[in-house]
Amino acid sequence: YMGILPPIQTALEPLHTAFYNQLSEDAALKSKVTGVYDYVDENTKFPYVTIGDPTVSPFPTKTSHGEEILVNLHVFSKYKGKTEAFGILNLMVRAATKSDLQLEGGFTVIRMELEGMNVITDIDGKTKHGIARFKVWVNN
Repeated sequence: YMGILPPIQTALEPLHTAFYNQLSEDAALKSKVTGVYDYVDENTKFPYVTIGDPTVSPFPTKTSHGEEILVNLHVFSKYKGKTEAFGILNLMVRAATKSDLQLEGGFTVIRMELEGMNVITDIDGKTKHGIARFKVWVNN
């Protein structure tokens, strides 16, 4: 297709905000974590949730600009076993998928899939790190 596409803009910020709102407003998740953070430092209290760095693949059509965005949601726990991380991971996924993500700026979520989940022990040998991988297709 050799036509001129409409101006391209990315849904990265609206999608990040939508995930943040959906997670931070969920009562069950809020009761189990110290917060949902965009930035953490060494003083952040455990357990907590963060939204990871996204990866974008564009998929333009004749009339619109679409994006396939991979987003990882993370939980970090200092609990001695993996039980706390498993429970928070479940609450995190439920909160992220309990209703459609609402994006600002004229973007629409076409589809969202949970690609996978895992809980690992971080390199410090103590911190349990749960990861939920989402693939989100967005149209503008």
